[in-house]
Amino acid sequence: MSPITIHCPQCNAGLKLPNRSLLGKKGKCPKCGHRFVLSDPDEVTLSLAESAPAEPEVGVAARWVPDDAPPAAPAPAAAAPAPAAGVTPATPQIPSQPASQSAAVVDPIPTGPVSTPSAPAPPTMVAGSLDAGLAAGGTTNELDFATTDGEERSVATRVRGRRKRKSRTGPIVFGAGTALFAFCMFGLWWGSGDETTQAEVRQPPAINEAWEESKAEMAESNEQARELSPTSGDRIPMQYLAVAPDLLLHLRPSEIWGAERANREFVATLSQLGVWLEGQIQTITGFAPLEIEELTLGINFGPLTSEPDIIAVVRLESEHSAFDMQVKRFKATPRADLTVPVMEGERFSYMILDKKTFAVAPVTATDLLADARSYSQEPGVELETLLAESDRKRLVTLAFDVSKIDTHRKYVFPENLQTLADEFVLWLGKDVRTVSWSLHLDSDLFMETLLKESNESSPLKVQRHMRLRMQKLPGLMVDAVRFMQPTTEGYRTMISRFPAMMQATTLGTKTHVGPGYVRMVTLLPKKAAANLAAASLLTWNQSLVTDFDGPAPAVASAAKIPDSVLERLKTMPVFVDFRNTPLQEAFSYISDEIKTPIIINGDALKLSGMTQNMPQSYDLGEVPAIRALDTIVSNPMYEGKLVIVVDENSRSISVTSRDVATESGLTIFDTKQK
Repeated sequence: MSPITIHCPQCNAGLKLPNRSLLGKKGKCPKCGHRFVLSDPDEVTLSLAESAPAEPEVGVAARWVPDDAPPAAPAPAAAAPAPAAGVTPATPQIPSQPASQSAAVVDPIPTGPVSTPSAPAPPTMVAGSLDAGLAAGGTTNELDFATTDGEERSVATRVRGRRKRKSRTGPIVFGAGTALFAFCMFGLWWGSGDETTQAEVRQPPAINEAWEESKAEMAESNEQARELSPTSGDRIPMQYLAVAPDLLLHLRPSEIWGAERANREFVATLSQLGVWLEGQIQTITGFAPLEIEELTLGINFGPLTSEPDIIAVVRLESEHSAFDMQVKRFKATPRADLTVPVMEGERFSYMILDKKTFAVAPVTATDLLADARSYSQEPGVELETLLAESDRKRLVTLAFDVSKIDTHRKYVFPENLQTLADEFVLWLGKDVRTVSWSLHLDSDLFMETLLKESNESSPLKVQRHMRLRMQKLPGLMVDAVRFMQPTTEGYRTMISRFPAMMQATTLGTKTHVGPGYVRMVTLLPKKAAANLAAASLLTWNQSLVTDFDGPAPAVASAAKIPDSVLERLKTMPVFVDFRNTPLQEAFSYISDEIKTPIIINGDALKLSGMTQNMPQSYDLGEVPAIRALDTIVSNPMYEGKLVIVVDENSRSISVTSRDVATESGLTIFDTKQK
């Protein structure tokens, strides 16, 4: 349909309509704002023949009028009241419309002629299209429509509002739809898995019974190992430390250097090391070891290339006056600040705590020492875990951080000890972070080693690692001793026995897993302390003058191994100190000592109710191998079921049951013969 132009009856401004479908509706002039019914300018205005009803019907909404509906009955004639001033009379409604027009009822064209002003104002704007008016912001060619209830809305306003609502609500509708879709999918998932989820929540997590049983066994084993301790003192006190120690040495000097024969033998076997340690105690504390009941020495390595700081807390056997400590022992002068009893000497500062206790620190840390009365510097967390398991009543306790030893070994240790430090750190490996080793001499030699794992490891891994290290330790000592050439027969004998002592130490050591650490407990005869200390020191001293790079020297004085197994059993000694050592390990040790294979028939032992893990606990010292075997097979717990068979042709020994040996026609070896 072609556009049509109409003129405002008020100002004669032109208004261009896009098509004729808008004719018959009420419009608004964009120039003067006058509202009028849009009518075809070429159409002749007609009036209805019948009289208008007194009260014309006013529609409130569009409604459907069938084409064949009868015309509405006219209302009774009545005199219409005059309209009030300023009020426009209601426009009468046409009862029906032709079928060619839209069936929706809209405001009809008024029946009366359209009045035209006598002197219209000249138009000031050119009629434009509806689209141009909308593009100009709705101020030009604006067209309003009158609804059946009398409300008027501009065409441009409706179109513009529709576009704005579309642009504003589009993202909102999209987001709301997405959220609704996600919520529906979540509801479907939740509904489908609701029963399963609730069932999982109601049911407790599965328990690994094997692992729980293993943990209970480890806890029980660790508690039993703790009960083996010959002492039951409190943990080592950490009060009054001026600096945080990286290495801690706790001693009971009055007992170590006391009247006990075994203790004095132990100190004597330390030789120059014992003399050096005694001199250091005298220099640092001003008291002899016999006067000190308890001594806690700490070393803080500090920055690289710097001299380490040595601190100490001393608890004396008897009371001493402040004057005696200051003048006779410390040879120091009091500080200017008399509120804190701190005295400064040539190398160390001293703080008297009571008549039997005082603390020591380097003179450069005097202020820290004064503060230590109320706030002491505790060791690191890794070291504190092991110190919580310490016992202050043990003769010796040494605790240190392996990483600090590794970092400072070149700047702290003398040149002859750097090699030992290197080998020790490499032997421990990367799984161990801190170590605590303690020793006590009572009825037996008791040693306890606590190992705290590094961040990359675990207690179980450390336990396996140390077991392998301990098993290989005697072999490493054998390889090292082969290169050594001691100058005296006594040194040669002691050093040659050192690998065997390490083997006995390995057999006497049991590992247990504690909460956050590994506990290694070693039990040896009391007399083993002096021998082990002397052999260790002599072997170390000899290693400093030994060339390990060249070929191993031939040992001319080495004893010849007998040809027969019987002679080996009678003449070759073994050192027996078994503490809950499995049967298999005990026979393996004897086999290594007499250079003869010992084969265990495990199936035969099972038929007789025995196993290869039966614990062996014997303290025989150094005895012929045949006596060691007799002690094992004569154990009344085995009721004579365990026997050995010697095969001279293959030069081997078999361990089996009496029933199997009898059925197989084997000759049972008599271990009682001499």
